[in-house]
Amino acid sequence: MGKKGMVQGFLKKASAATMAAVIIFSLTACGSGGENSQPAADESGDVNISATAEEESSEPASATEEKSGKIALIMQQGGLGDQGFNDTAYAGLTECVDKYNIEFNAVECTDTTQGDTLIRELCEGGYDMIINLEAGISANMYAVSQDYPEIYFVAVGRQLQYNPVEGFETTPDNVLESYVTLNEHSFLAGVVAAFAATDGNTLIDGVAQNEGCNIGILFGAESVGFYQYGDGFRQGALFYNPDANVYIDYTVGFSDTANAQTIAENMINNMGCDVIWTCCGTAGLGGLQACKMSNAFGIGVDSDQDEVQPGFILTSAIRDNSALMEYYVGKYVEGDLAQNEPAVFNLTNGGVDITDMSVIAQYVTDEDKLKELEDLLTKCRGWIADGTIEVFDARRASVENDGERLDDWMKNSGKFVTLGELE
Repeated sequence: MGKKGMVQGFLKKASAATMAAVIIFSLTACGSGGENSQPAADESGDVNISATAEEESSEPASATEEKSGKIALIMQQGGLGDQGFNDTAYAGLTECVDKYNIEFNAVECTDTTQGDTLIRELCEGGYDMIINLEAGISANMYAVSQDYPEIYFVAVGRQLQYNPVEGFETTPDNVLESYVTLNEHSFLAGVVAAFAATDGNTLIDGVAQNEGCNIGILFGAESVGFYQYGDGFRQGALFYNPDANVYIDYTVGFSDTANAQTIAENMINNMGCDVIWTCCGTAGLGGLQACKMSNAFGIGVDSDQDEVQPGFILTSAIRDNSALMEYYVGKYVEGDLAQNEPAVFNLTNGGVDITDMSVIAQYVTDEDKLKELEDLLTKCRGWIADGTIEVFDARRASVENDGERLDDWMKNSGKFVTLGELE
């Protein structure tokens, strides 16, 4: 399956796996999977899936013979139904059920102040590995890991070197880290946004035709992680059009779709934004709805959201959460969980990317402009790979350069380049 329809395909697989699996309910958790959750759940909202005895499986790896084969997934606030970060991680683990004969429990922590309690309850629940997507409780995970040295903890997209945790100078042996270059695919998304918003770039007649080049971004919270997203996106927009205006607002959470819709509508109708990037979990679906209602373009995040509002979503900045889940579950099954260098997921190895725009292509009225954009993105990928374009990374800069942000980097580093300088 290609990137088009990826989430929908994953969720179909998840539903099929749920029907074929044994549904086990356990643990009093921190929150529910959300109103739009696909898998079945009990009143607490937890979802636990395990392979059935009837399913064919290869001889289990020796590393798992003394393990229970139980993995817990702590989802980002917003839970299942976000058609993004949570859903793709859930779908990746669902695929691992059949492949590795494991079971997993997916829970949402709706209150990050209860992170320590939730993680400890999971530890006492007999899980061998706990995978955390919720950045708001990452520090809790590092602390709890010290009390449960026999359990492995996965910090998705977090690296102690660039996300300091009080009391830790080195990463605990039982905490596995990864680094995701969110700035790189955000750069490409910013190029797409500026291209579509700039005067004269009429991809679809009558859509996104305000003067100038105005773009909006919706984030769920203010944090270094979102700086990494936002600065990469802004750099891409300014690379294409140095006069682009990029406005950022915060939904203050990841589940309020109505609030996100209101903010996006204001950006479109009162600030002249032609493109809105909704980078705020489940809430972002409201922002994408606003794009359709107000005749603007949207950009999705974390998974292929291009079909959420067909004809109005230019592309989606995706991270391959499914591959990341496969990576760690594979290491778990093989007994290869010693802390080594953090796994890196970037544009070059396919860990991050943007969708191929095949959905919006069905609605485009100016095919020459679409071809121009596609050719430009191909060039940008090559320029990033060979170092011609250095994409600023706010997460690394937060430690290495005293919290430097994009504007100072552009002014002082001499590394910022524009499309006009390269062509």
